Amino acid sequence: MHEGHRERMYERLFGHGESFTDCELLETLLFNFISRKNTNPTAHTLLDCFGDVYGVFNATPRLLCAVAGIGRRTAERLYLLGAVYRRVKRDGSSFVRLYNYEETERYAAERFADCACEKLELYLLDADGALVCTKSVSNADSGKVEIDDKELSFILSEVAPKSLIVAHNHPSGKADPSPSDDESLAKIGKVCKLNGVTLRESIIFSKKGRYSYYLCGRIDEFR
Repeated sequence: MHEGHRERMYERLFGHGESFTDCELLETLLFNFISRKNTNPTAHTLLDCFGDVYGVFNATPRLLCAVAGIGRRTAERLYLLGAVYRRVKRDGSSFVRLYNYEETERYAAERFADCACEKLELYLLDADGALVCTKSVSNADSGKVEIDDKELSFILSEVAPKSLIVAHNHPSGKADPSPSDDESLAKIGKVCKLNGVTLRESIIFSKKGRYSYYLCGRIDEFR
């Protein structure tokens, strides 16, 4: 059954590849690295973990290996494809840049526009504000999402960004931060400080507005 499915996916790719979703592109790519296994769940997990295809191909091999279903060889090959693309596009014209609040708000707002459940995203940036890695965490069964301190420390030590931007949403209610939001951001700020990473901003999105810790003059409390 899987072999027939793979052939149908390749036929679609050949004739109408532009119609593929991000998940279908990853699923089909993984056919080349993972044999005799349904790669659709793995593709979904990769997108959940890194936010989008851009995030997947900018993740390091060790971060990719932390994803269920991804072994070392698959991680190496995914990273290799990302490295080739980055080399071809080394002028940086295709990369996301989050240098100021306007760029950050616009980019994150698009990513949170259709989120029905609460989601947390971390944007890891280089010295020029270019996005080098994204970590996405969501939980459809809970009203609260957060990232474990050890996992965050591993990500920061692995990617070695210069700064970090935090974004999350309140699917229902106002964008104003709760005590729990402040507590979670304080933990993130502590891990950033231990790893020599600047916590640049934290933005909360809701249907009723936005809340920026930076614009409200509060981000220094958490650095």
